[in-house]
Amino acid sequence: MAALTFGLIASLAAVLSILFAARQTRELARQTVLNNGISAASAVHNSLERLHAIDSMLFENPQYIHYFYAGRPVPHDEEERLRVLTLANMFADSLDYGLLIKSLAPETDNYECWNEYVDGMLANAPAIRFVVSQHPTWWPSLSHHSPNITP
Repeated sequence: MAALTFGLIASLAAVLSILFAARQTRELARQTVLNNGISAASAVHNSLERLHAIDSMLFENPQYIHYFYAGRPVPHDEEERLRVLTLANMFADSLDYGLLIKSLAPETDNYECWNEYVDGMLANAPAIRFVVSQHPTWWPSLSHHSPNITP
C-alpha cells in the first residue's frame, strides 16, 4: 500500500512538474517575442536617428540638399566636393545600417518601405552612388542590395 501511495504521489509530482515546465516555456516564448519586437523597434529607431542627424546637417546647410534629393552631380570644387562626399558617407552608413537591421530582425516586417527609401536615395544621389562604388566592402548590405551601383 505504501508503494502504491508513493507511486501516486510521485506520478502527481511528475505531472505537476511537467505542467509547470510547460507554463514556464510558454511564458519564456511570449517574453522572447516581446523582447524581439522591442529590439527591432529600437533598431529601427536607431536607423531613423542616424537619418535625422544627417537631415539636421542638411537643414543647417541647405545648399547640399540638391546633391541628395534632386540628383545634382558631385561638385568639382574641392571644398564642396569633400563636404558632399562626407555627407554621402554618412548617408551610406545609415542606409547600410537600415538594410542590415531589416535583414537580421524578422520583426521589422513593417519596415519594408526601407528598401524603397534606399532605392530612392540611390536614384537621386550620385554622391552616395559614387562613395559606395569606390568602396563597396565598406557598405556590404547596401552593395548587395544594389550590386550594380555606378557613380
